[in-house]
Amino acid sequence: MAEPVEVTDEEELVQAAEIRRRLEQAPIVLARYERLPAVPALGSDVAGDDIATAWMTSSHLVNATLLMAADNMRALGVLLFSNDRLSMPLYAHYPILRSILEASALVKWLLEPEERTERVTRMLRTRWSDSLHDRDLKREEVATVKAMTGYDAEEVSRAEVAIAGRYARDVAKMREISEAFSIPHAVVKRGRAPWVHMVRAVCTVAEGADWIAVPGEYAASTWRALSGLSHPSYGGVVNSSSMQRIADGSSDGTLLARFSADLGVTQRAIEVAWNTTQEAIELVEQRYGTRR
Repeated sequence: MAEPVEVTDEEELVQAAEIRRRLEQAPIVLARYERLPAVPALGSDVAGDDIATAWMTSSHLVNATLLMAADNMRALGVLLFSNDRLSMPLYAHYPILRSILEASALVKWLLEPEERTERVTRMLRTRWSDSLHDRDLKREEVATVKAMTGYDAEEVSRAEVAIAGRYARDVAKMREISEAFSIPHAVVKRGRAPWVHMVRAVCTVAEGADWIAVPGEYAASTWRALSGLSHPSYGGVVNSSSMQRIADGSSDGTLLARFSADLGVTQRAIEVAWNTTQEAIELVEQRYGTRR
């Protein structure tokens, strides 16, 4: 049974304080996000990308993706930090953190390349994955209707034609753009980079005057932990939770224990997600601003 447990361990209190500090930073990050322009400035990198790829504009994809990160950042604050009190569930915050990390990492992956052709290539690869997903989802919806009795055959037929037509339109546009940039269609059909590879690539931190270098594997392993904890997994929650032994069980070695969220995992995930989101916002500011 779930019941609230007060944190008393000294190490966990330090971790909780850091989580609280990060959550208190969220309004500052979100305020910076709110100041971003919805439309790239004329002469900016992304404005040029948009002109070259219209109607499949890059800025629409970037805006929608970064909105997902910001929206989930707001939701996480409501979940963990309501009424100025930190409260940690066992499961619920992990998929939210994963969504923040994935969305902000995708924005970085889309915008990091200096060359327009590479930015357009990544946009097309992402659009290809999205188009396949949307087509298959609509097909499943039609299959669901056809599995029921009394469905309207003509309406279903029109829906199937519309699904095929939209997919064909998207593919034709992607081919048009890729040919204009001499991008092999086989490259576009590779689709979006796998999440773990993308996170590893864009979350590498170079050494600075005031910090050590952080390899991309740190963020990639954090993503793997969040992904595992976002799905039903007995091993996942046992291996990534704090366990308090309450009493010995029977003679067969069974123990009575209490599991609670591992604050260390949560602290690490918030740090990576927050840093990646701030870097994504900074990159949007750069790519959407007028090139000097």
